[in-house]
Amino acid sequence: MREDRLWSLLSTGVAIAAGVTARKCAVKAYERQMGKPPMNPDDPDVKWRDALMWGAATGMLAGVARVVGRRAGQEAVRRARGTSRARKVLDKLEP
Repeated sequence: MREDRLWSLLSTGVAIAAGVTARKCAVKAYERQMGKPPMNPDDPDVKWRDALMWGAATGMLAGVARVVGRRAGQEAVRRARGTSRARKVLDKLEP
């Protein structure tokens, strides 16, 4: 597997994990604030407004977390590559 693909998979995995974690945190925050689990948007007793607001809120949080996670993963890749490149240069300079 090429190094670029490996790092791309790593940053994608970090982004997905960040999105899942953000959604779980949103559910926990709702439960703590309201004293009950969040409503199921598919339930016919839930108003459209409430279902859309919950979907928008969790979607936004998960999206932001994915962007932050992907950027953090890419930054880690850049640092790792910079370190390995610096080592290669230093190895060439040593007698």
